Amino acid sequence: MGRVQGWADRKDRHGAVVDAVVHRTDGSTSPARLTNFSDQGCRIEADAEFRIGERLQIAIPRMGHMKAQVRWTMAGSAGAKFLVESDF
Repeated sequence: MGRVQGWADRKDRHGAVVDAVVHRTDGSTSPARLTNFSDQGCRIEADAEFRIGERLQIAIPRMGHMKAQVRWTMAGSAGAKFLVESDF
């Protein structure tokens, strides 16, 4: 099975599943499960609605925090791009 057309620059994904907490800019938090990792982002599965472009801080127990931005949304999940300093 090949890549979906238009996803030629999409990085390889890793199948890890990690429990996390998503912190939003309004101060609210949501428990989440992170899947489908690459070096540039992941999929967030949560009982929360995310907005494309929304900035988040993702807390992973014993690993720390990552800043991310929502790139796409679907019912119950969102794609997040990890942010680096140059993205600020």
